[in-house]
Amino acid sequence: MDPPSLSCAMATGSSSPEMNIRCATRDDLPQLTALLDRYYTEWEVVQRDAPERVSKYIDQPDPFGFAVAEEKSVLAACVLLRPLPSMVSAAECKRLYVLPEYRGIGLASRLMDYVERLAASKVDWIYLDTGANFTAAQSLYHARGYESCERYNNNPQATRFFRKRLLA
Repeated sequence: MDPPSLSCAMATGSSSPEMNIRCATRDDLPQLTALLDRYYTEWEVVQRDAPERVSKYIDQPDPFGFAVAEEKSVLAACVLLRPLPSMVSAAECKRLYVLPEYRGIGLASRLMDYVERLAASKVDWIYLDTGANFTAAQSLYHARGYESCERYNNNPQATRFFRKRLLA
């Protein structure tokens, strides 16, 4: 069992030797930026993070920042956990994306497991939003225990809002 104060430095990734789930580092910035560009293009995302902002997210203290799934030094998926200062003891999950060729093997769920474990010792709630066309994401969030909630941000593309109480 993972210790309650799991950090990126201590976190163990996937049990599979081929796929490693871990916190992103500055060395990942070129691949992470390219991965996010694919996400923005595929899903026609209008609120995009500039590479400078992505870099700042990487530098945030645990549990915040990007988590990535990597196979043989190639990033296959990512998710961002960032502070949500407008809510007490809360964080927001953004940018959950799995490359098409890696879909269907549970990577999105494994990334969410990872960030939820990291966040549980620091925040009580994770919030997230999604668009109407992200039906697979909505199914994943419901299956993971996320409940619908009121709009909490001004994302113009978001139509569905969710939250989950974490148990440390």
